[in-house]
Formats: sequence, C-alpha cells, structure tokens
Amino acid sequence: MTVSITRRDFFKVIALATGGFAVGLNRSAFADTKTDIFTPNPWVKIEPNGLVTILIDKSEMGQGVNTSLPMLLAEEMDADWTNIRVEFAPADPIYAHPWFHTQATGGSTSVRAMWMPLRQAGAAAREMLRQAAANKWKVSIDSVHISNGIVHSGLHRTNFGGLAHEASLLPAPTKVILKKPEQFKLIGQSIPRVDNLAKSTGRARFGMDIQLPGMLVAAIIRSPHPGSKVKTFNAEKAKKINGVHYVLKVNSPTCEGVAVLADNTWIAMQARKSVEVEWDNPVDTALNSADLLDKMKHLIATPALAKTAVNKSSASATTHASTIQSTYFAPFLAHAPMEPLNCTSWVQHDQVEVWVGTQAQGPNQQMISELTGIPTKKVNIYTQYLGGGFGRRFAPDFIMEAVQLSKQILTPVKVVYDRTDDLTQYYYRPTALCQMQGSIDNNGMISEIKAITATDSIAEGTGFEKALIKEGVDQTSVEGLHDIPYLIPNFNVKWADLHSGVRTWFWRSVGHSQNSFFSECFIDELAYQAKTDPLEFRLKHLKHTPKHYAVLKLLQDKSNWSSTLATGHARGVAIVESFGSVVAQMVELSLVDNKPKLHKVVIAADVGTVVNPDNVKAQLEGAMIFGLSAALYGEVTFQNGHPQVINFNNYPVARMDEVPPVEVFLIDTQDNPGGVGEPGTPPIAPALCNALYVLTKQRIYQLPVIKV
Repeated sequence: MTVSITRRDFFKVIALATGGFAVGLNRSAFADTKTDIFTPNPWVKIEPNGLVTILIDKSEMGQGVNTSLPMLLAEEMDADWTNIRVEFAPADPIYAHPWFHTQATGGSTSVRAMWMPLRQAGAAAREMLRQAAANKWKVSIDSVHISNGIVHSGLHRTNFGGLAHEASLLPAPTKVILKKPEQFKLIGQSIPRVDNLAKSTGRARFGMDIQLPGMLVAAIIRSPHPGSKVKTFNAEKAKKINGVHYVLKVNSPTCEGVAVLADNTWIAMQARKSVEVEWDNPVDTALNSADLLDKMKHLIATPALAKTAVNKSSASATTHASTIQSTYFAPFLAHAPMEPLNCTSWVQHDQVEVWVGTQAQGPNQQMISELTGIPTKKVNIYTQYLGGGFGRRFAPDFIMEAVQLSKQILTPVKVVYDRTDDLTQYYYRPTALCQMQGSIDNNGMISEIKAITATDSIAEGTGFEKALIKEGVDQTSVEGLHDIPYLIPNFNVKWADLHSGVRTWFWRSVGHSQNSFFSECFIDELAYQAKTDPLEFRLKHLKHTPKHYAVLKLLQDKSNWSSTLATGHARGVAIVESFGSVVAQMVELSLVDNKPKLHKVVIAADVGTVVNPDNVKAQLEGAMIFGLSAALYGEVTFQNGHPQVINFNNYPVARMDEVPPVEVFLIDTQDNPGGVGEPGTPPIAPALCNALYVLTKQRIYQLPVIKV
C-alpha cells in the first residue's frame, strides 16, 4: 500500500479514501537536541548505539498499548524487537488523538486510531534509513534492505545506529509503502508485554509511587453534593496534630472542599476527620433512589418527553402474531479502579509539573494552564502507569485539586483518594430504565421493536457534546439499543434525559453496558415467544450481517451449544457490537444456594486484524470479568442525598473463585483493528441472565443479580 504524506505543519491528519489516516511527520517539531540521534517523527528515536526508543502517547492502564502500539511501528521499520525500548511520551499537542483532536486514551481507540499513523511513521523511518545507507555507501536505494534491525546492501552491513546521523539530515518522505498482511513478522504474534518484568518486580512506576523532596500529601473533605460550597470551616484541632502543615480551602473547577496537607497519607486522612465544615448548599436530601425510579417511570410513560433516536418502518411488515412488553432497570455504577485516584503537582512561578496516571493529558494540560495562568507549553504532565482506568481517570477532578493546592503554597502536593472518596464522589455510570415492546410475525420473525429509555446524558458538560449529541440525542445514552444488528422491519427508539442531579461519566463500554443488557435480554424473550432456540433465533435475524453471523456460528461451535448439559446446568447467550468489534459470549451456570455459580464462559470475537493475540484474549477476559462483577453485585443507591457505598464490603467485585474457566476464540481478518478493551464487557450481563431464565423460568429485569 502506497501512502502520501504531507510535510507541512507539525502534525496533520488527513482522511484517505480508504478510511485510513496519514500523518504529517515533522521532525523539527520534536527532534532531539543531539544531532547524532535520529528522530524521524514524534514516536521514535534512534541512538548511535542502535537503541530504538518508541514513545507511547497513550495511557497504559493494563490494556497493553505499551506493547501493541510499538509493534505497529517496529513492524514497518523492520526493527529488532529485542532492541526496542518503550517510554511514555510527554503531554504535547503534537500527540493529538486523530479522532479526539486532543491527547487522550479512551473508547477502545488506541490501536484503531493509530493503526495507520504508527505504521506510516515506521515506514517513513525505514525509508529514511535506507536512503541514508544508499547515500553513505554510494549504492542504489533499491539494493538496500532491512531485516530485523540490520541494514544491508551487498557487503555493507550496519544496525540502525550506524546510520542515525546520516538519516537525521534527510527530509521525511512524501510517500511510503506499507507492508501487506502476509509480510507481517510482528503483527499477529503473541509477543510478551514489555512491562511484564517491571510490574512483576515492582519497578513500574504508578502515580502512587511518586515521592518528591518537600512533598506534602493532601486528604480532602469534598462537597457532599455537586454544587455545594464551603461556608465556613474550623481546623483548629487538625492543625495541632503533629505532621499537619496546612488546612486549605480547595476551589478547583471540578470540586470544592477543605484539604489537610501533611507529611504522609495516614496523618492527612486522620487529621481531616477533625475538621468541621459548614456548607452553604448542603446535601440534597430529596435525592433518593426510589424517587429517581419513579421519575424514570414517569418519563418512559410519557413519550412526548423523549426524543427519537431511530425510527424505521416497513409497510410490508405489519402483521404481528404476538406482542410482549418488558421493562428493564440498571443502577448507577462506580468505576472503583484498584489503584486509588491520586495526582502529584508542583506549581512553580514559571511552570507546572504534574505526575499522574491519567487518560486525558491534552484536556488536563489545557485546564491546568487556565487554572494557573501558565502557558500550556510550560505545563509538563508526566504520565505514569494507571492502576485501572475504566473511564474514571479521564475525569479531571483529582488533578485539578492537586494543582490548585500546589498553586497556593508553591510546594509539591500529592492528592490521594481513599476508597470511600472514590466511591462517593459522584462520577458514576448512569442509572437507566428501559421499556421494550416487540412483536413476532407468523413466520417466527421479529416484526417490530419499540424502546424508550430514561437515563442521564453522559456527554453533556464534558466538552464532547458536538461529537456525541446529535439532533438532541446523546448517542452514548442509546448506543447498544438504537444500533442493534438484527433484522427488524419496524424499529423505534426514544430517549428521555433523566436530569437526576448525579454527576455521571464514561464507564467501561459506556452506554452499551446497560443498553446491551436491555436489548439482548429482550431478544431472548422474543426467541422464546417465537418458540425458537435463542441462538438459532439470533442467527435467523443476522443473515444480512456476515460478521455477526460468523461470530455467533463460531460461538455455537466452540461452546458445543447443542450438546447435553449436566443436570441443573443451563446456558445463555448474547452478542454485541461495540467500538468496532463484535463479541458473543456463552455462559454455562448452575444454582448453588439459590445463587448463580458459573462453570464456563466461552467468548467468540471479530476484532479485525489481531495485533497481539494473547493481549487481545486477556483484554476480552478482563472486560468480561469487569462486566460480571457489575452484573452480579454492582449498584450505587442514594438515600437522603448520600450514596450508600463505602468500600468493597458493600460494593464488591467478583472473587477468583467466582470466575469460571474462560475460552476465547478470535476470527482474525485483514480488516482494520477494532476495539478490544471495552467490547468484552457488554455481553456478559445478558448472557448470565438469559442462562438463569433457563433454570428458573423467571426473567431478571433488574440488575444486580445479587443484592449485597
């Protein structure tokens, strides 16, 4: 594949007719100050000793981008993988995400968005090295070849470092030729993750590991409800505690509260208990889960209050032999990443330095600049490993708090959340209520589905409104519902904005997490209404979508769907397309003490080109377990304005003995890669509930399955 590349400006992304992207590679914008280091683009540096450093501008939170993204670049460079070093890139506009237009990690887009840019960058570096060799050896460039990091032509032979100086003097090529899939040597291989050793030995540095001279740790008493302001506070008792240095008001763009700054985390968290705060807008005691549910019921019972997301009708399909209607409920969910939220900031007179595990370097850099008045080029964000993100570390609250506190005292400050801070600070997956009505015709096929859902808008107030809200409908609120793949002649979906007063946020798989539970459970209901095996029923309605059909057939085969099960066992199935990938899951379970015990989960998926099979399988397994925890236990309720969660005792996650053997099967295609980090989450809840119906003959219309 030949790709044209512009050299104007420093980082231009232009759409190709094929739907890919070309990246303008300006070496001067990010060149190393040493002339003997070859920096053909912002992602790669080659030193005279032959060491190749690849910079990763995404966040590594367990999804494996520190391995999969370098594989793309190294593949096209024909680099020696054993000679690759990986580093986090700095926060800089040059690394603006091709789709988000800012440096960020989310939406299962890392490999999808960088599939072409990084390969182009690698191919450009390869061609510059070849040209440098041709010039140095005075041979034709056609005679110069690269294999496993060695450049050779006839009797001439050197590693990349031997050409670093010569290559650094060359202009970037205007065209590059990318490898064909059959030429791949790295892509498609299960290469061990580059951070395995560092994480196994404790050398990998997370945000919590940061220690700076003179650094103080801050524990914050935060507003009990969004919008609450500090009226007065009394910190006399806290100030008398040995090790406490300051008690300061926090007034960042995302939060208001009172912070205790001390020598260490323990002192700060103990001392804040003695601070008395009076709020001018105390807790909204009218905020109760029961009242919110009544409000949602009113919204779905009043279609005039909703907006239409999709409306499709077919005059030739009007016969409804039977009709059913069901209403499903999904609760608020917390993200609960294992590493507590934290950020270390040092605001100085002329610059800001921030050490943090974040998914949003670009937006945070801009917000910090606005908060401090220091230009963005002087705002340095040093990305650390993230101990789980799930969307929560895309939010700016914990970062802005650290910056605002450090700004007041011009001293390094580390803000640390404890688990209760994390679970109660109002960044939740929204609750949702969905009423679905469907009809079956005389041939056992779906003739109509109508759905109306009431839930909060996630996009509103995030800065992504233009991209995510279309004709008044938040696409994140209806994804997984308005875009289900089945053949449905008459299809209508409406959305009513709940306006709950609770601050909601992107949660792993976003709207698919609740809407796929609604839609895939209802498809199962329609299958039983049609007296058809639920997997076969889905296949009948997916013949027009070859990708979905192939994935479901693979699952049918690998799960031995039609085989006889042990007494008391049952199977359930679900299939969901999200983030560019199609994932189907089968759950086999039984009941023990009237609670589900899972015996097996089989996953079949089409994620396009598989860059690193082991990593893809691990991500699908992890995403499934994340969704399983939510399906079994996940729930945040409100009483008198307060979220009723404190720690993992009342917001549990699935334990090791609750996770069954998992088998993953991939359809490897030559399509561009799809997402991987999130698509494994949505199918597990409906597959679980559909299997439970087989055993109990009782539909589960409300999550979680087990009340804590």
